[in-house]
Amino acid sequence: PVARLVILGAALECGFVAMLLSRPGPGNTFAYLALFLATFACYALAVRIVLRAIPNAGAGPPARGSDLHGGPAVAGVLALACLFRVTFLFAPPALSDDLYRYLWDGRVTLSGGNPYLGAPSAPAGTAPQSADLARIGHAEVPTIYPPAAQVFFAAGAALGPGVYGIKVLVVLADLLVMAVLLALLRERGRPAIRVLVYAWNPLAVTETAWSGHVEPAAVLCVLLAAVAIIQKGEARAALSLALGGLVKLFPLILFAPLLRSMRARFLPLALLLLLAACWPFRAAGRHLFDGLREYASRWLGNESLFGVAHAAITWIDPAPHLKAAIAFVRQRVPHTGPLDLLYGYVHPIDLAKGVCALAALGFAVRLWRRRVEPLRGLYLMTGAVLLLSPTAHPWYFLWILPWLCLFPSLPWILLSGLVALAYANLGASGRAGEPYPWIRAVEYAPFYGLLSWEWLRAGAGSRFRSGMGRRPAGPSARPPDPR
Repeated sequence: PVARLVILGAALECGFVAMLLSRPGPGNTFAYLALFLATFACYALAVRIVLRAIPNAGAGPPARGSDLHGGPAVAGVLALACLFRVTFLFAPPALSDDLYRYLWDGRVTLSGGNPYLGAPSAPAGTAPQSADLARIGHAEVPTIYPPAAQVFFAAGAALGPGVYGIKVLVVLADLLVMAVLLALLRERGRPAIRVLVYAWNPLAVTETAWSGHVEPAAVLCVLLAAVAIIQKGEARAALSLALGGLVKLFPLILFAPLLRSMRARFLPLALLLLLAACWPFRAAGRHLFDGLREYASRWLGNESLFGVAHAAITWIDPAPHLKAAIAFVRQRVPHTGPLDLLYGYVHPIDLAKGVCALAALGFAVRLWRRRVEPLRGLYLMTGAVLLLSPTAHPWYFLWILPWLCLFPSLPWILLSGLVALAYANLGASGRAGEPYPWIRAVEYAPFYGLLSWEWLRAGAGSRFRSGMGRRPAGPSARPPDPR
């Protein structure tokens, strides 16, 4: 198996080099996507070798594949993972313009400014040396990134020229993600070689080392919280999740599956950290959240279940009935003037957001009531939010990838490859636009098909085991002869 992994690792590196040479851009992504999917096929073969050679820990080394238990095999996997990332490290981003926003925010902070007080396109908002202003997507919108992300961007802007200092920090955070994954695998008694599921994933390589998305810094905090929960370090877990939420807001949602494992007295620590981090930017006042409000109200992209909910609500068209209900209450109940604000939220897009938010809340409550094991709860909650989100850019799926090392899932592994199809309609601004009608079907249909098949198979297996438990154990369990 090790020799086969080396061959597949070499094939992956060739695929990554070819992706760079394909020079993807607006209207020119076909070659990149073909190479990405071919490279992903090699990755899938490597994952199959790892998971089949060592299916479970604790059952003793398997007859074949025992050489994958050794440190040299893991070291080789990590060395190739580093090589993959170095391949892209000093290449300019081609699939996303987010790095240029990071750079602008970082330069504003370094110059003593406040990135929350103005958009890049505003005359007073231009940062010193902001030569890349034309490359910033949605330059009319103030920054959406929380305070810890701003510190990260400022450190990267100070570290190196252009966007490359930030990319170096992103790749370092990504390597630390692998280090913490190894600790998690060890704590859970899983083979360390499973780190390959994350380390070699083409999506993880391209979205971090090439596009430079900041997700690894926040994912790192979530994994540190998971280690802390296993080690009964509730205070560390609360602070780690809060710190992750100060890089990207997503980790704040992940407090939900940990509420059974974290005593209430540690939750104020997270709140204190959030407030302390916002203090240096307090001059922005209520404008601190302008960018986030704009993002929440305007952004849509590559959505999954949210798209289904939106289409269903549009077809049902409940807006006239809801407006009539609001008017009915207003006419008959005094002092209900504030209800007029609801008229602005009866559009299908807003109702779909409300439905999906309630679905995510219901899923979190279900995890809490069923006392789901904390790490599995983090994994399941992450997947649910990704599927219910109005925005599911390819790099958002970096949130689910580390959990696949602990909870391997064929549907999610497949989706981590197919999600790159969202780049098929790369817009002139350098970000994925509204996909062609067939893209979402090709992207999500295999995922939901496999997920349904696994669910049905698991249900059938459970019913079979339950039925076996009710069968007579042997001749002594037979009813007496009526004669």
